[in-house]
Amino acid sequence: MGLFDVFKKKDISNWDNAYKANPSFYSKPDGSPFCAFALTEGTDTILPKVPHYAVEGQEVNEYKLMLVSTTKEGILGDCDYFEAITRLDDYKAAEDNERLLVRGLSLNELEEVLK
Repeated sequence: MGLFDVFKKKDISNWDNAYKANPSFYSKPDGSPFCAFALTEGTDTILPKVPHYAVEGQEVNEYKLMLVSTTKEGILGDCDYFEAITRLDDYKAAEDNERLLVRGLSLNELEEVLK
C-alpha cells in the first residue's frame, strides 16, 4: 500500500455476496406480460438499470419493483420499476454500466421508496 492509498475512497460494495434480483413474469388481465423484481428488507441486491425482456415473443413494457419486508413477513407493495430506481439513488452502494448494487434497506427505508 502506497502513501497516498490511504486517501483513496474505499469500495464498500460487495457484488459477490449480494442477491441478484431475478425477473418474475406475470400476465395482466388483458393477457399482456409484466415483469417484477423483488427488493427484500436488509438484503444487498443487484438490480438491472434498464431491464429488457420478451415473453413468448411479446415485448414486456411494464416493470415493477416489489418491496418485501422480513419484519412484517410479507409484501409491502409495488411501484413502477423506473420510478423506484430513481428513489433508490441514495441507497446505491455501487453501480456499473448495466447494474445497481443497492445496500440492504430498513423497513422504514422500504416504506419511503413506496411513497
